[in-house]
Amino acid sequence: MSKLNKRISLLVMVLTLIVNLAMGQYSTKDFLTHKVIVNHDDYTVVAYVRPTNKIYVESDRLYYWFSTNLIKSTQGGYSGKLLNGRYQEFFLNKSMKEWGAFSAGLKTGKWKSWDEAGKLKEEYYWDSGKKNGIYSKYDSVGKVAEKGKYRNDLLNGKQTVFIGDSTQITYFKKGKVIEKPHFMPKFIRNIFSKNSLKNTVSQIQ
Repeated sequence: MSKLNKRISLLVMVLTLIVNLAMGQYSTKDFLTHKVIVNHDDYTVVAYVRPTNKIYVESDRLYYWFSTNLIKSTQGGYSGKLLNGRYQEFFLNKSMKEWGAFSAGLKTGKWKSWDEAGKLKEEYYWDSGKKNGIYSKYDSVGKVAEKGKYRNDLLNGKQTVFIGDSTQITYFKKGKVIEKPHFMPKFIRNIFSKNSLKNTVSQIQ
């Protein structure tokens, strides 16, 4: 290759880089580790697109995938390389913004997010693209502001919200608010209920 051709090739590469940066996003990829780096205006993403086996796509799941220098998400489908492996987001000051992992395009395991000052904001557990397990939300000083539990992507069980010095407790079942559940077996509750009715009748007599 002549010196002129080399210079032209180098110029084309520089111009391509400048154009992508001007658009606010630029991606580089490490072909050996399948690492993808995508730069946004205010944060940077480091993710992995390791090869996956052919998967059955679930219509109720949100799939994350990489294509044309972008990370995209689509419910019930994808058109590119699925995110597969560790996932990280960084603020421009290099502090952590979000941390988690993907398995064949779906969020999995523990996910955490922080504000720009490094204070923890949220913590969730995911299983095959759905929230499953305990979660916590934190206030601006890093104290727990809300905690509870998800099952199959729906709030389930006791949820506690801390407002100043007060505590608000709500109970959920499959995403719907319910009365405080009874932890005593039903047959025992029935016995007490019958005894209470007998006592009431005897007092009336």
